[in-house]
Amino acid sequence: MQKIEPKPWGEQEAYNKLSALCARQECCLSDLAVKMTKKGMDNQSIDRILRQLEEEGFVNEERYSRAFVHDKLMFSHWGRNRIRIELRRKGIAHEIFAPALEEINEEDYLQVLRDLLTEYRRHITAPSNHELRNRLIRYAISRGFEVSLAMSIVDHQEEE
Repeated sequence: MQKIEPKPWGEQEAYNKLSALCARQECCLSDLAVKMTKKGMDNQSIDRILRQLEEEGFVNEERYSRAFVHDKLMFSHWGRNRIRIELRRKGIAHEIFAPALEEINEEDYLQVLRDLLTEYRRHITAPSNHELRNRLIRYAISRGFEVSLAMSIVDHQEEE
């Protein structure tokens, strides 16, 4: 069976669809560029459309970074390291997303880590306290939290 390729977007169609998308949710330039590339658009058209969306305020990477940081911390329970990596992967410059990371409320951040570790602790068994501690710390690190914070939270939870 032959796969039918969708017809490529024209510039006006791409602009209309992407401006509607950006009006509904925050988007970054790289995500939009990938969408247009998948629709068979050339690089010059992509650049023109992205520039127009940015000039008209549909796309703002600082605004996107703030929303991304907030959502990934509060809903996905990612730590700063994981969020930083994902923003870099999206091609957002450090100077743009660094202020958004600094806006994280430290108490909220620690509470997310505490809740994450408490929930994970319920689901694992370990032959010793040492092994349990190591698993909890490794889990926190895998979620993008700092080693020192993970260790201090785990040690504090063990004391309780």
